[in-house]
Amino acid sequence: MAAWRCAANLHTPASQPSPSRPAACPLLGRSFTRSRLVTRASAAAVPVPAPGSPAGAPAGKDAAKQKVPIQQQILNGILGISNVPYSSFVPSPVTFLHTVDARIKQVWLVALYLLIARASPTIRLAIAGTIALVTMANFPPRLWQSQLKRLALLCGLLFASTLLLADGVPPILQPRAPPPALEGLAPLASTGYAYVIAHVGPVTVTHRSLNLAVTAAALTFSSLQTASLCLVTTPGEEMAIALRWWLAPLRLLRVAVDEIAMTLLLSLRFMSLVFEEVRNLSLGLAARGINWEAQGGPGSIHMAGRLCVRLFGNLFQRSENIAQAMVVRGFQGPAGHNLHCMKVNPTSPLANTAALALLAAFSVIIYYFK
Repeated sequence: MAAWRCAANLHTPASQPSPSRPAACPLLGRSFTRSRLVTRASAAAVPVPAPGSPAGAPAGKDAAKQKVPIQQQILNGILGISNVPYSSFVPSPVTFLHTVDARIKQVWLVALYLLIARASPTIRLAIAGTIALVTMANFPPRLWQSQLKRLALLCGLLFASTLLLADGVPPILQPRAPPPALEGLAPLASTGYAYVIAHVGPVTVTHRSLNLAVTAAALTFSSLQTASLCLVTTPGEEMAIALRWWLAPLRLLRVAVDEIAMTLLLSLRFMSLVFEEVRNLSLGLAARGINWEAQGGPGSIHMAGRLCVRLFGNLFQRSENIAQAMVVRGFQGPAGHNLHCMKVNPTSPLANTAALALLAAFSVIIYYFK
C-alpha cells in the first residue's frame, strides 16, 4: 500500500500539491522534487576519470597536478596509433609517386642507401630533410604528422645516445716521437683543429661521435621513411612482382626467386595483423584500469613480459591459420602461384622518365659536393 501511495504521489497533477511544499513519499522519506535535486547535485560532484587513466583516479585540476606514470604514457601512445599501419597502401589522393613504377622506386631505395653511406654529414642531413619535404608535399597532414613526429623522436634519441656514448671515453694518446724542441726543430704551427668538440664532466663529444650520430640518425630516418613512402604509394603485389623481376637472373644460379617474392608479399600482408594484435592487447590492458604505481618496476616488467608472450602466441596462431587456409584453397607452392597485380593507379612513362632523371641529377650533385 505504501508503494502504491508513493507511485500515486509521483503521478499526481502539478495543480494539486502546493508549489512550496511538494508531496512526500513515505518510502523515500523525503519529497520527490528534493530527491531529484540531490541526485543531480551528487552526480555533478562525482569526479569523472580522465580517458585512459586508471579507475578511481582524480579528475580536473587534481588530475592535472598528478603525474602520469611512464607505463600509462607508453600505453596511451600505443593506443594513439591507428590500427592501420603506416605501410598500408593509400590509393588516394593520387600523387606523383603513385604513377612511378615499383621497379624504379626500388632503384631509388637502393641508391639512397648507397649515397647516404658515402656522403658527408651535411649531405646526409640534406637527404633526410628532402625526404621529409617530399612526404609533406605529397600527402595530407593527417597521413604524415604523427608518423614524422614519432620517427623524428626515434631518430633524435638515436642521435643523442650515439653522440654522447660513441666516443665518451676517448683513448689516451701518447706521442711516439720526441717533441720537436728536443731535436732543435721549430715547433709546428697550430692548425686550430681539435678532436674533442666539447667536454663537460663525464660527457665528451668528439668529431667521430658527431659523425657517427649524424650517420645513424640520417640513415635510420631515410631508410624507414623512404620504405614507408614506397609502401603507401604502391600495392604489395606490385612490390613483390618488381622484386621478382629484379631477381629473375638469379634463377640461373638456382635461387628460389618465387619463394623470396612470396615471402615479401606475405610479410607485407602480415604487418597489419601485428598492429591489430598489439592494439587489441593494449585496449584490454587499458580497460582493466591497472594502478601502475602499485605495480612498481618489477611488476610492470613482469606484465610486459607476459604480454609479449601472449602477443607472439597469438601471432603464431594466426600464421598457422593463414597457412591452413592457403593449403585448403589449393596453394601448392610459389612456383605455381600467380600474383594478381592491383592496378589502382596505372604507371606513367613520363613519371618514370622524370624519376630516373631526378635520380641521376641527385647522384651527380651529391658526388660533386662530397
